Amino acid sequence: MTVPQVQVARGPMVECVHQLAIAVCDSRGGLIASAGDPHYVTFMRSSAKPLQALALVETGAAAHFGLTPDEIAQTCASHSGEDIHVRTVRSILAKAGVPEAALHCGVHAPVDRAAARALTAAGLQPTEVHCNCSGKHSGMLATAAHMGWPLDGYWRTEHPLQQLILQNVGAMAGIDPDRIIIGVDGCGVPVHGMPLSAMATAFARLADPSGLSPERASAVRAIVSAMQAHPPNVAGHGRFTTAVMEKARPDIVAKSGAEAVHCLGLPNWGWAWPSRSSTAAAGQRTRRRWRSWRSLGRSARSRWQRFRSGMSRRCAICWAMLSGA
Repeated sequence: MTVPQVQVARGPMVECVHQLAIAVCDSRGGLIASAGDPHYVTFMRSSAKPLQALALVETGAAAHFGLTPDEIAQTCASHSGEDIHVRTVRSILAKAGVPEAALHCGVHAPVDRAAARALTAAGLQPTEVHCNCSGKHSGMLATAAHMGWPLDGYWRTEHPLQQLILQNVGAMAGIDPDRIIIGVDGCGVPVHGMPLSAMATAFARLADPSGLSPERASAVRAIVSAMQAHPPNVAGHGRFTTAVMEKARPDIVAKSGAEAVHCLGLPNWGWAWPSRSSTAAAGQRTRRRWRSWRSLGRSARSRWQRFRSGMSRRCAICWAMLSGA
């Protein structure tokens, strides 16, 4: 098996070699194209957030608390800590009647440098609402509050909220939940390990929920349409995920994860491509994503071209971005 690689040079020497793995699946779970090992098992990390948000919508919590599309998008976010993100997280918590102190996502300075400088200039310290995962956690807390579950321990694997999320992730990925490897994410909640092909299947179903039950399809459409309508809430200004969805909306849903995992879905297609390297800086990781599509090979690219011929102009623009045109 040929493993695609991206080399990062510093001066005359290759400093890093990043191995890539890509899986392209349809909403039935069929593998359409791949590069490297499409069944490579890794953690989905924050790419799973749209799947984790299903519990918020399907339990009726989002409707009960009157969450708006931008707030639903925020629960799927790995955000930059900009004012729009902090304000929206606080709005979700306020609507759910949950105090900020209930957040268990940890504290770090805003990822956005301007927001971090503004916080320092105001003489303020970052709190948990500035954490890039606070949107997800606020959605989880709202769900627990609506269901009458304890807020304390909502992040633990054995909590009924996390058990519900596990079932949802497994169903969307087409994998038995017992086969999902559970770890602890950087923000403290369970993280889900599975083959890349399962991740791609999940995102294909986000993009094309026609084969799901009416109730789940409705929840999926609510989440995806919220993300597509509010890309800045999902990541932040200047971020890869936001830029892709802004340029190609409403024809794509995208979500990044740590360690170079990135999942995207198009109607009837989903794909995920993580690097096996954990050493790349953010800028290097972005260049890998643009260039990795080229590793799919002539046959896969030919099939993609046939599929592309039926896509809208906006999706064609996205393809031009991905192929480096």
